Amino acid sequence: MAKKKQHKQQPQLDPFAYIRTKARTLPIYKCYINSNWKEKGLASIIVARQHTTGNFTTGMYIVDTFCKGLVQTYTKFNGDEDILKFNLELHIPPEGDFITLMEIDYTLAHNIIYGAISFAEENGYKPHKDFETFKYILEEDDEDIELIEIDFGVDGKPFLIERDYEDAYKE
Repeated sequence: MAKKKQHKQQPQLDPFAYIRTKARTLPIYKCYINSNWKEKGLASIIVARQHTTGNFTTGMYIVDTFCKGLVQTYTKFNGDEDILKFNLELHIPPEGDFITLMEIDYTLAHNIIYGAISFAEENGYKPHKDFETFKYILEEDDEDIELIEIDFGVDGKPFLIERDYEDAYKE
C-alpha cells in the first residue's frame, strides 16, 4: 500500500503580525482625505499600500485636528480593489454624513496624523490604542518625511468638540 504524501500547509500569517513586520515594505498606492477636514477639524484619512498580488492593505485614521489627535483607526488587510473602492465610495465619518474624499500626497497625510498626535499629547490626549499596530501602515516618523506646517487647534489652542468616535467605521 502506497503512502500518501502529506502536504504541509503554510501557516497563515496573522494580519496584525504582517502589518507590524512587513507593511512598510509595500509601496504606498494612494492616500485620501475628506475635503472639508480643515473646516470640520476632523480628518478621515485613508492610506493604501499595494501587495505584489494587486491587493491592498489600507489604514484608516480619524484625526481630530482641533484637540484630541488620533481618535480612531482601523485597517482592511489584503483586500482586493473592490474592497478599496467600497471604502472610498461609502466613506462615512462619525457624524454620519457622506463626505467627498480627495486624493492627497502621502507626505500631507503623514504630517496631519503625526502632527495631530503631537499636538494632542501636549494637551494630555493619547492616540487611539490600535495605533500601536496601525502606525506600521505609515512610514516611520523621522527626518526622511518632509515637515509641513499645519495649524492644529483653533488659533493654536485646543478646541474640544464632543463627538462620538466609537461608532465610526465599525464593520
